[in-house]
Amino acid sequence: MTQSSWIVAIGDEVLSGHTLDTNSHWLAEQLRQTPFPVGRIVVVSDSREEIAEVVGEGQRKGIARIFCCGGLGPTPDDRTVAALGWFLGAPLILDPGTLERVRTRVQRMFDDGRISSPEPNQGNLKMALVPAGALVLRNPVGMAPPLAIPLPGEPLDRWLLVLPGVPRELRAAVAEEVIPVFCRGQSTTLYDEQHYSGVPESQFYPVLTRLAEAHPGVRFGSYPQGQPGEVIIRACAGDGEALERAMRALREQSPVIPS
Repeated sequence: MTQSSWIVAIGDEVLSGHTLDTNSHWLAEQLRQTPFPVGRIVVVSDSREEIAEVVGEGQRKGIARIFCCGGLGPTPDDRTVAALGWFLGAPLILDPGTLERVRTRVQRMFDDGRISSPEPNQGNLKMALVPAGALVLRNPVGMAPPLAIPLPGEPLDRWLLVLPGVPRELRAAVAEEVIPVFCRGQSTTLYDEQHYSGVPESQFYPVLTRLAEAHPGVRFGSYPQGQPGEVIIRACAGDGEALERAMRALREQSPVIPS
């Protein structure tokens, strides 16, 4: 099985530049520490066809975990759940547990004087609709429930994980509902890095070229920092001894002593 994840950030507001996609950055950090590191991040609009297209591609390629982030809210432009139901051929059904939580939250908002009626409106009820066959997870801080949907076909144990786009809701759901159940285990990728100062990044070109040839199981990257001449060389590998040998060679061949 391809032990990797895709993140699909959904929203016209992200594509237009009105909203910064902090969710993908944070989620990639969390998944780096699991057996399902991120292999691709893509942003799509609130379009049924675009959402279905990228999820379908991930399914065909056997991606182990596909995360859809955003588009679960109470307005007509939140189309993720309906798009996934259409893609999977699964009708949307009213989830009783979610409906009860929605009623409880609406009542609380009414009691606090934030809304004028204790009855859920059409937008509230929309968030209780889920594709048939989805596992409904708990949203610790909001109404729209995260979902876990088993992806059909081979290999087995592949999941489509649907998350709210509000950052605090997404982070709570990932930490409490998703990582402990669907992403258990330790990372299979190890990382190490060296920090340098007083050297242009281009000076590492011949060094990194030689290291890539001598250590094919290790991936190197060069990352300039805020101040001129400050560079981080980062390496990753699945073998700890191979990573250690490569980092030792980096230190020996670097144009300056690491800072």
